[in-house]
Amino acid sequence: MKERSEEIITAIDIGSSKIVTVISEVDENGSISVIGIGRSKNNDGVRNGVVININSVVESLGESINEAEMQAGREIKSVYVGVSGKDVESINSKGVVAIAGSDKEIRDYDVERVIENAKAVPIPLDREILHIIPQGFTVDGQDNIRHPVGMVGTRLESQIHIVTTAVSSIQNVKRCFERIGVNVRNIVLQNIASARAVLTSDEKELGVLLVDIGSETVKVSVYHKQAPIYSTIYHKLGGYLVTSDLSIGLKVSIANAEKIKTDFGIADYSYVSEEEAIEIPSIGGRGTKVIPKINLVHIIKPRLMEIFGMIKDDIEKKGYLDMITGGVVVTGGSSYLPGLLEVCQEVFNVHARVGIPKKMAGIGDKLVSPEYSVACGLVLWGYENYARNLDWQDNKGKGDKDKGIKKWFKDIFEGFF
Repeated sequence: MKERSEEIITAIDIGSSKIVTVISEVDENGSISVIGIGRSKNNDGVRNGVVININSVVESLGESINEAEMQAGREIKSVYVGVSGKDVESINSKGVVAIAGSDKEIRDYDVERVIENAKAVPIPLDREILHIIPQGFTVDGQDNIRHPVGMVGTRLESQIHIVTTAVSSIQNVKRCFERIGVNVRNIVLQNIASARAVLTSDEKELGVLLVDIGSETVKVSVYHKQAPIYSTIYHKLGGYLVTSDLSIGLKVSIANAEKIKTDFGIADYSYVSEEEAIEIPSIGGRGTKVIPKINLVHIIKPRLMEIFGMIKDDIEKKGYLDMITGGVVVTGGSSYLPGLLEVCQEVFNVHARVGIPKKMAGIGDKLVSPEYSVACGLVLWGYENYARNLDWQDNKGKGDKDKGIKKWFKDIFEGFF
């Protein structure tokens, strides 16, 4: 198997419960299609989104990658990786520079300088900058400018979003890929990746809260005027808490509780009547017992109210609650529960919807599910880098041979820096 590195984009989402590998291919017309998908359990290698057992993660990575390679008929050499990170923190910073040159025209170099100025903030030695995302620019007092290159002015200001995480968590992820001989092109925070896949331009402009509920983490981002203004990850929080509550409340094993949640789980009373009943396993393997289905709501809804309530309290303290006029988008593997949106709307008092990635060509229909939001977002992230490289080549005078890819890039990433 031979990889054409400029045409193959591979995304790997490392979660607490599973690892997902997606291989996509860009053809000569600039169209992207999914050609391979691999999935493996990751029960022992990651806890609360952080690698705790490299050997176990390496084994799970191998299984996921092998499955995707066999399906695609291609060999993976480099990847874009989605992680939760440890102690994720985000800050917003500003920078300012004077425009040099007699014509006072703003060039790419000036944008690079002002972003470098903005990111000159103290970062502890045990932390690493994961992302620097421009939020907007100001030219001679005129703000809310997204693309200042080509404008004329004397003073250029930038506003950027900086995401940092613990150095150790990133190094451990890189070590896993070193062990299997795969190059890491980029490590992406999972909430930034899932936002790529499920948020619309209108939502990001108005202001939206993204809540990505995983197995053992909840990833949260607030977007406003197209860019993230707050990013964080709540560890030891996620769908496993609902499973644990069901296990205790119904007196069943964790495995049976997970199956009950998947098969019958509901989060709001409007989805069930008093008369409905379900059969669940009895403790000790003594057959089954019948319980009112409404009992599931008694257990599940309070936990979801608590999770959403914690998020609301956090973003309210940070001063962002009044900025989410575009509503709440809930995604991730635990977002499928019937009634979850009603609970979310009850807590936040704004519209809520489930974030589902758009279908991609090839076998991309298998990824049209909230649990694959991060993986799809990573593919788009890699595609953005590919498109930028094409633009760079065109600017170097190599022709505009891929107009299709540029149009697709513009449609997908309009309004995002």
